[in-house]
Amino acid sequence: MTVDVSQTWYVAYTKPRQERIALENLERQGFQAYLPMFKMFRKPRRGRPAQQDGFLAYEPMFPRYVFFRPDSPRQSLGTLRSTRGVASVVGFGAGFACVPPELLQSVRAAEQARNQADIGQISPFQPGCRVRLSDPALGGLEGLVQETSSKRVVVLLEILGRQKTLKVDHTQIERV
Repeated sequence: MTVDVSQTWYVAYTKPRQERIALENLERQGFQAYLPMFKMFRKPRRGRPAQQDGFLAYEPMFPRYVFFRPDSPRQSLGTLRSTRGVASVVGFGAGFACVPPELLQSVRAAEQARNQADIGQISPFQPGCRVRLSDPALGGLEGLVQETSSKRVVVLLEILGRQKTLKVDHTQIERV
């Protein structure tokens, strides 16, 4: 059985936080490269404004890994040793680890589904989750999340023996 090298995908192990640099340089060398990005919920740091698209950021699905394949059967993999951003190529023994195209199709499908999800599906503040208000004025009260949207989280609190709902910004709460 012969393996079509142009259809074989390999995995590059990148230097820390240099996945995008490795991706760019692999593409410059004529490789087809793929870096799956995952939409993530990220709380902005205190004192910094939230991004316009809410609290969403795109991060590598597999930190420090980039998939690539030669553009032609004659393309040498030897250039990878000096590619900026690439630490090594994943291998077992003397050979490189191969990734079947079907597996990458599954990864692409998962990436697409996640990236089409709204913040309510991605947020760590899901209904039923216990949270603590981090606003100093409310003294660290704890409650349960009822709803999550892109702008606000509705929290159910017990105040003075009564249940009340409070709409808060994502930055005003933390998981307990």
